[in-house]
Amino acid sequence: MNQQLIKINGKDYGLEETKAQQVASLFKPMLDKMVELEIEYNGVLKLEISPDTCEKAKELRKKYVKVRTGTAEIHKELKAFYLNGGRFVDGWKNAQIAASFENEEKLKNIEEFYIRQEQERINKIQKERSEILEKYEVDYIPEQLGELKESVWKNYLSGVELAYKNRKTEEEKLEKERLEKEKKEIEEQKRIKAENEKLKKEAAERERIAEIERKKQAAVLESERRKKEEAENKLKAERAERERKEKLEKEKIEREKKEKEELEEKRLAASDSEKFCQLANDIKLIRIPVVQSKESKLFIKQVETELENIVKLLLKNKRST
Repeated sequence: MNQQLIKINGKDYGLEETKAQQVASLFKPMLDKMVELEIEYNGVLKLEISPDTCEKAKELRKKYVKVRTGTAEIHKELKAFYLNGGRFVDGWKNAQIAASFENEEKLKNIEEFYIRQEQERINKIQKERSEILEKYEVDYIPEQLGELKESVWKNYLSGVELAYKNRKTEEEKLEKERLEKEKKEIEEQKRIKAENEKLKKEAAERERIAEIERKKQAAVLESERRKKEEAENKLKAERAERERKEKLEKEKIEREKKEKEELEEKRLAASDSEKFCQLANDIKLIRIPVVQSKESKLFIKQVETELENIVKLLLKNKRST
């Protein structure tokens, strides 16, 4: 890392040069420390991987962490006092962190070299042992298989193999029992089917005989029904003819009665007509007295008019009859 790589212009953050220099001066000790660590960092990168190199990388990474956390403390203090300078301070911090973080990651990569190798070895063993267990159709594969000692693993595998063998033996037994049971069920179904076919044929024969008997009974009932219907139709026809003759006779009697009543009515009307005529003649023969007073003459005149109207009414009745 070169010191020139961490260069921040105060004008970009709206700060005067003097203020910017003041802030930069607070970060300078940490920047100088980073320059010192750069030499040590480059030296570690050139070393061959060994336990001692891993330890050196670890120690150097911790130094970077210390510088980085120190930078964070400076950032925290300056941030509280500078509002516009806050972004400027952020720029220093971020640049510092970016430069330090890259080196830290590389150092950590060297530091954990053997750890990663060990994890890769464990992962490889985990995969190999998992594939072995899958052949035995296990329900659950432990996540720590790669960490088991060989002796523990062999004991565990022996138990899995035994359980698999016992399970397969039990499954074969159950399958054999299932097949035997299925065979018996098929034979029983055949027997039941044959029995059902026999019962079906017997039932069909009984139904055929019953159908013949039903048809015979139906024919007898139909013959009786027809005879009964013919007898009822004959009775209906006789009753209808009797009712027709009774109706004609009744109509004849009523007609003769009506004609007789009409003749009697005409005879009585003729007799009454003669009486009306005689009454009209009698009214004409009534002698009207001669009166003197004017009022009496008017009254007599009214009486004569009424009598004339009665005569006309009686004669009119005669003509209508």
